[in-house]
Amino acid sequence: MPDHGFPWATLLVNYIGSVLLAILLIVIKTHKSPKWWWRPALGAGFCGGFTTYSAFAVKMDQYFNDGKINSAIAYALSSLIGTYLLIFAVNEIYRTKLVKK
Repeated sequence: MPDHGFPWATLLVNYIGSVLLAILLIVIKTHKSPKWWWRPALGAGFCGGFTTYSAFAVKMDQYFNDGKINSAIAYALSSLIGTYLLIFAVNEIYRTKLVKK
C-alpha cells in the first residue's frame, strides 16, 4: 500500500504493541507462577506479529533513498521517544496505582 505521508497508522500500531508487551512483561514478572510459554508465545508471537516494525524499516529505507532525511529523523525519533514514554507510563501506572501496598 503506497504511503505518501507520515506513517501514522504504523506508528500507532507499534505504540499499541509496545504497551501490550510492557503489560505482558509486568504480568509475567508479578504472576505467582507464570507459564514458561507466556513470554515467547505472547511476546514474540502475538506482539511481534501485531506490530509492524518491518514496515518501520521499509519506510526508513524509503525516506533515506528519497533523500528525506528530516522525515526519517522525525519518524525515528517519534517511534523511539514515543515508545519509551509509553513504556515508562505503563510502568509508572503499575507501580503507583496497581501495586498493593
